[in-house]
Amino acid sequence: MFEKFLRFFVENSRMNYTLFFLIFIIGIYSYTKTAKEIFPNFELDMISINGSYNGASVDILDKMAVTEIEDKLKNLDGLKEINTVISPGKFTIILELKKGENRYNISDKVKDIITLTKTDLPSDMDEPSVKVVERYKKLIDITLTSKKYTLDDLKPFADDLKSAILGINGVSNVTIYGDSDKYFEVLLDDRKIEALDLNKSDVFNVISNLSYIFPIGKIEGNKKHFYLSTYNGAKNGKDFENILVKIDGKTIYLKDIAKIRKRYEDSSTLYSFNGENALSLAVEQTETSDALKISRDMKMLLEKLNKKNKDIKISIGDDNSERIQDRLNIVISNILLGILLITLLVALLINLRMSFIIAIGIPTSFVIAIIYMYVFGYTINMISLVGVLIAIGIVVDDAIVVSENIQQHIEEGYSTKEAAIMGAKEMVKPVTIASITTLFSFLPILMISGTMGEVMKLIPIALSALLVASLIESFIFLPIHAAHTLKSGAKVTSWRIPNKIYNEIIHFFMRWKKTFLILFVILVPLATILEIKESRFQMFPKFDATDIKISFKANENTKLEDAFAIVQKIEADLIKKKDDFFIRSIDSVAGYRKDAGSNTENFPYVMYMTVELQKLKQMNFLDKYITPYLTFYYDKEGRTRTEKSKKIAQKLKKYLEKQNYKEKYNLNELIVLEKKVGPVKSDIKIGLISNDNQKIIKNVEKLTNEIKNMNGVVSTSNSLKFGIDEIKLKVNEYGEKLGLTEHFLGSYLSNLYLEKKKAVSFDEKEMLDIKIQSINKDSYENFRNIEVPLSNGTYVRLYEVADFNMIRSFEQLTKDRAVKNFYIYANVNPDIITATEVLDRLAPTLNEIRQQDVKLTFKGEAEKKKSLKHDMLFATALALLLIMISMLYLFNSFRDTFILMSIIPFSILGVLIGHKIMGLNLSMPSMIGALGLAGVVINDGIIMMTYLKKAKTLKEIFYRAEKRFRPIILTSITTLIGMSSLIFFPTGQAVIFQPIAIALGFGLAWGTILNLVYLPVLYTISHKIE
Repeated sequence: MFEKFLRFFVENSRMNYTLFFLIFIIGIYSYTKTAKEIFPNFELDMISINGSYNGASVDILDKMAVTEIEDKLKNLDGLKEINTVISPGKFTIILELKKGENRYNISDKVKDIITLTKTDLPSDMDEPSVKVVERYKKLIDITLTSKKYTLDDLKPFADDLKSAILGINGVSNVTIYGDSDKYFEVLLDDRKIEALDLNKSDVFNVISNLSYIFPIGKIEGNKKHFYLSTYNGAKNGKDFENILVKIDGKTIYLKDIAKIRKRYEDSSTLYSFNGENALSLAVEQTETSDALKISRDMKMLLEKLNKKNKDIKISIGDDNSERIQDRLNIVISNILLGILLITLLVALLINLRMSFIIAIGIPTSFVIAIIYMYVFGYTINMISLVGVLIAIGIVVDDAIVVSENIQQHIEEGYSTKEAAIMGAKEMVKPVTIASITTLFSFLPILMISGTMGEVMKLIPIALSALLVASLIESFIFLPIHAAHTLKSGAKVTSWRIPNKIYNEIIHFFMRWKKTFLILFVILVPLATILEIKESRFQMFPKFDATDIKISFKANENTKLEDAFAIVQKIEADLIKKKDDFFIRSIDSVAGYRKDAGSNTENFPYVMYMTVELQKLKQMNFLDKYITPYLTFYYDKEGRTRTEKSKKIAQKLKKYLEKQNYKEKYNLNELIVLEKKVGPVKSDIKIGLISNDNQKIIKNVEKLTNEIKNMNGVVSTSNSLKFGIDEIKLKVNEYGEKLGLTEHFLGSYLSNLYLEKKKAVSFDEKEMLDIKIQSINKDSYENFRNIEVPLSNGTYVRLYEVADFNMIRSFEQLTKDRAVKNFYIYANVNPDIITATEVLDRLAPTLNEIRQQDVKLTFKGEAEKKKSLKHDMLFATALALLLIMISMLYLFNSFRDTFILMSIIPFSILGVLIGHKIMGLNLSMPSMIGALGLAGVVINDGIIMMTYLKKAKTLKEIFYRAEKRFRPIILTSITTLIGMSSLIFFPTGQAVIFQPIAIALGFGLAWGTILNLVYLPVLYTISHKIE
């Protein structure tokens, strides 16, 4: 059946070549249309609940809203975790779903719960919003600065720019930072109101009735119809101030007791770019759009707008498309270099004709794979391209084995067409099984859970696409190419000397086969165990980043404007040193930051600075001489940085300490943060749970200080922080006698201190809120002495009728499964100390804390390591089972199957030695590489075993082992060559995947020795061949 299939495609050569060229055209079209990005798209199995209640402290918000919601969520099916963060005035609850749950169905159920809970929430609190968490795909940050216009003047221009950007195909959303809504601000002068002997409650009521925005009705007369409405309030602050009102029998102008103006709300953040006040527009792309195309279109738009608006400078602060372009350049150049080297190597080790067939075969497999990726909606990204890079050598193996077998039949005297059919037919079973075992070894990566599993799954997907494409190429197109290219008598590179050396080696080990096997079975596992004990583990390798973050926290009583002034001064100092730190640009924000645990904080007294670095100068042979010439998007401009981001971060840290900024600006925290990869945002994350706050405070501080003093720890932080003090008012006995209640007091004062919305008005363009507050609201003394009206028309001072209880309030509260949890966060330099080693050193202290009835939880790398261990054990068992079933199908023998599979555990020694030679710790990518090695290393074993099975005597064992020596060496070398650039010259984020290549490369090198020596010896002994 398969022979007929092969014969059809070999004999119909014109159709075959037409199909071949058609596939290339479709493949090139598919590549141009496939979206390019750094990391692939995936859905987050999360739902968020966001709520707010202006002016509420963390404690009050927790008691009156959050706990109510959490209690009703606990029994909802499908939830894996409930994580809550409560800040003053707002809260966020993140629901993590179990794998396989429909997030939209769960979201509807959560909305129903919130609706039912609304009756238990404060009546004036807006219903919390529920939404499915979508992955944020930021593409570009655009900044607006001007020496002529104020920020308020720039806001309308920012709105117009936002509309223009949204018109670009592929842009999904644009968020303006520093923007805010307009409203009418009514600042009541308490002293003037008291001097005029007016009741503030009556003042509030009058202001509530200043505007009426609803329709009045309609007149339908005999001759004409009319719609009826009011004037909708005054149109500007001056007109509002000139309104005459009657309060307590007195007729006054509003300007007599209040100042009214139309203004923008105070932004919760203030933004700076290179030392100038700025507005920032964050541009997001759609999931399937091409980042490089959007970036080009956007730059053309901004260039036109810059020419048109001379007084406004539009700059690109952070362009993710540049990073995408650089990462694609690195991996694509590695792939093309691998193809060139493999082609030259085959020409050198076999002949030019064979190398020509392989040179055609590799790109053919690629174009077939890219068609598959395009049709099924996958993108071209770092992960898929790493899968391609790993697969290069593996793909070549199929072509080498099939074409070499065809050449042998040509040498035996068959015609080229018959040789092509016979050679391909004989290899279809072993080659297909070898591809399947490779696929089976990588396929269980799909079992890895969480966000990283979603990212990493594209490696086996890309690999499987290439393996299938390679099989299509090897058995449809390669035979016709071989029939027209290979010929009898073609000069082939002599392997006489290598074969002779191998023959002597195999004879030596066969003479001492039993001694060798005993020593091997003892020493190799022993060496493996010793290497594992000496190895260190980190979740992911560090890589060179394009920016460095600096996180600041000032005293909790610092105002937003003061925090902004601080960060701008530090920004100005760093700009002066931009050449020393290779700074490209700096953008800073006050009112927002991420801490050492990558937790978001939105307080007026926090600041966050992004130091964008110059592009890295070509640092190695590959970057200098290969990447510029073997890429599609290379840009040589701006590559001036000669130091890695890690070293610059260390220099920045020393500079900031030397400048004494912490003491100079009264900062509580100043942390230099380096970019991390993967779901682990903090290397160490230890949670403490107890109802005794004193125990929590003491032990959090103790652990924080102990971690901070360890060599190799680069940053520490904790969630036990106190924010602004809270004043709790209690009506005293005198107040109660006067008839005052807590409800009346709270309602009355909230009008003056909560900036309450009292009415709505229209100006010429839009609808605006009318909000009131006291002009003296920020004076504590005024608050104490404020007049409170009584039912008989008289007044008393607040301090006379209420007790003032001052309490310390938590800045933020974190809850897991509705239980308060206080965390310590730390990040480490894994070259000095790993997260696991830190936890080992902390063991005595942690045991002491447990004895105090304080519960400990471990997240960060410890949690992910535990999860990874479980996933990898399951994945390994599944991979071995699938490979075993394949071997049983191929050999129909348990003995031969277990002989061949025994290579897999022994090959792990090569993985460990490779990491030691390259000076790397073991990591999650190392585990993935070791898992994939099982399928790769067994492929050469299949080639050897299929020949050894035909041997009946020891002489035949030597002959057949020698016959398989060349294809095994060739396939191993080509695979190693394909991955060599990633092993020895990784750049940027490609460093993340270097351990995969090291595990596969060094494991395969050691596995080749096992297949050439250990496998024949074990087969001879087990089959008692003499």
